[in-house]
Order: sequence, then structure tokens, then C-alpha cells
Amino acid sequence: MLNQVFLVGLVIFALSSIYFYFEGKKKGLNSAFLVSFITLISYVLMWQGDLTVVTGAGQPIFWTRWLFYALSCTLLMVEIAKLKGIQGGGLVELLYLTAIVMFTGFLAARDLSAVRWVHFVISCVAYTLLIIKVLLGKIAESQWVNSYIFFGWTVFPIVFLLAPTGLSLIGAGLANLLYLTLDFYTKIVFYIQSARSAE
Repeated sequence: MLNQVFLVGLVIFALSSIYFYFEGKKKGLNSAFLVSFITLISYVLMWQGDLTVVTGAGQPIFWTRWLFYALSCTLLMVEIAKLKGIQGGGLVELLYLTAIVMFTGFLAARDLSAVRWVHFVISCVAYTLLIIKVLLGKIAESQWVNSYIFFGWTVFPIVFLLAPTGLSLIGAGLANLLYLTLDFYTKIVFYIQSARSAE
């Protein structure tokens, strides 16, 4: 099942990379293309299957996912901040909080010892600060961004907790299928909705 999930993700993000490349060619920084392309590389690497750790129950953890999230989600946050009207120091704060969330997520995924919970808690604290900053930030005309963040981004740590990276209540196959669904929503649907709201 894992290979199929990663192969589907690879195809989806290959197509979205092509679409966003041509769609945003004349718009300056084409973050939609960059986010899709970074995610495509992530799925290729996970499909290849080399860089993993394996739990005691034999479940693989694809820890490279969070390194690529550190890049793609930081770019996403630039777009979110633009939609919310957050600039200057507020934007810098969002970017470093996003980087902390993803990097500590990587550390938690890479470590099978009890220390991973320390990294997970740090990641959750940084994420909570990030959510407060975004949700309570300037409203502008993009109220839909709040729902996008709350219902999209907030599910990631829940999956992390339920997956082999956390309590192992769900297997690697289901966890990665959920991640693929969330990636599609937060990285493709978001940019399509963002373009529509700008029209």
C-alpha cells in the first residue's frame, strides 16, 4: 500500500507542479510551483524508500517528509501571511515558528526513543503560537484562511500522534494516505482557492 500511496502522491504533485509552473509564470515568485515541486521531490524520495527508520513493530517512518515540510510550509506561510496582511516582524515570526514546528517534527520522527516526545511537545508549542499568530492576526478579506489553517494544518500533528511516529494506533499505510490527503488540501487546494479569492 505504501508504494501505491507514494506513487499517487508523486503523480499528483508532478501534475500540480506543471500546472502551477505555467499558471504562475508571470506572477513573480511562483510559490505554488515551488511548494508542489518540493513536495514532488519528497514523494520521490519516500517512494524510493531508502531513508527510513523502522519501529519495533516493523512500521517504517519516512522522516524526510518533515525536512521537505520545513521548506514547503515556510513558503506556504509567506502566502498565508500575504493573504492575512501580516508583514515585517510579524512575517518573520511566522516563518521561524513554521521552521521550528517542522524541524522539531523531523527530530521527533527520526528518534524512536522517549526523547521524541520532547521534540513533539516543542513542535506543538511552536505550532500553537503559530496558530494564535495567524488566527488572531489581521483579518483582511481572507477569513477562509483561518478555516484552512485550523482544518488543514492542525490535522498533521494529530496524524503524527496516531501514526507509528507516536502512539502507533494506525499503521504507516493509513498514516501516509492521510498525509497525502492533507498535502493535497494544504498545497494544491489552498493555492487554487487563493487564486480564486484574488480575482
